[in-house]
Amino acid sequence: MQDKPLISFDYAIKYLLRNKGDYDIVEGFISALLAMEGYKPVKINALLESESNRGSADLKRSIADLVVQDEDDNKYIVEIERSFTPNFMHKACFNTSRLVVDSISGNQDYTTIKKVFHISLLYFATQEMKKPIYHGKTIIHEVDTAHPVNVRIANQGLVMFEHKNVFPEYFFISIPLFNEVIHQEIDEWLYMMKHSEVREDFKSPYMKKVQERLAVLKMSEADRIAYYTYLKEAVHSQDVLMAATEKGRAEGIEKGKAEGEQLGLQKGEEKLRHEKEKIVSNLLGLGVSIEKICQATGLSVKEIDEIKYKRH
Repeated sequence: MQDKPLISFDYAIKYLLRNKGDYDIVEGFISALLAMEGYKPVKINALLESESNRGSADLKRSIADLVVQDEDDNKYIVEIERSFTPNFMHKACFNTSRLVVDSISGNQDYTTIKKVFHISLLYFATQEMKKPIYHGKTIIHEVDTAHPVNVRIANQGLVMFEHKNVFPEYFFISIPLFNEVIHQEIDEWLYMMKHSEVREDFKSPYMKKVQERLAVLKMSEADRIAYYTYLKEAVHSQDVLMAATEKGRAEGIEKGKAEGEQLGLQKGEEKLRHEKEKIVSNLLGLGVSIEKICQATGLSVKEIDEIKYKRH
């Protein structure tokens, strides 16, 4: 167990992509996730500068758009984004469509489009979600029998295309739903994302470097300030979600659903309180003053003192 916290992984992705020497950490995560669906390990070829990524710290934007390549020279586009609100599927559909359009120029043959993998890191759970990882893709089937088929089509140059290598695939990862059980490499990544720490018994070859590179205390002062700003924005986004939950609860009471809405509100409040306590605990561990923590989180001195007391 570590003495100091790690940067939250969603923030760390862009931080790591500044330096080619750190690409292997992001490659390790993507490869572990794709391996669950039978894909081979990938390496990052290039970073795409789409309109969604230019000069914006908006939490609604993509974290990264990448071109990756596997050992068989298959090239894919990988989009990684985070979401704090339940409209993630609509957002994923829009961003993937935008990414496909952005990846080709106006006069380019559309058959040059690379397959897109969309990865959403979700910092909440819904009643419908029971497991931490969900995967989706387009399936073509016979209308009469519903039997799935692989569609192979040749263009004018007699180059064969399979529909499974054209349509995007989606991965939705609900980090709070991870159950702490480690069975495979991706579970170690989920544990690290959920707890911002690496256990000593982890076997992934990437975890040691994760622990070294993502330690908050090793960031420059400018990077640390930017990270604290992000934490504040993340807490604000969760507060917005809680406000929406409160509105839904009030409407539910009017419709006779007070009991169910109250339970949902309590769970939401407990989750938000836990996240705030985690952020405050990390900042206290870094020696950040209580005054600055108040400014970053919106909590009172009394609330922070109570969290500080729990740590001892």
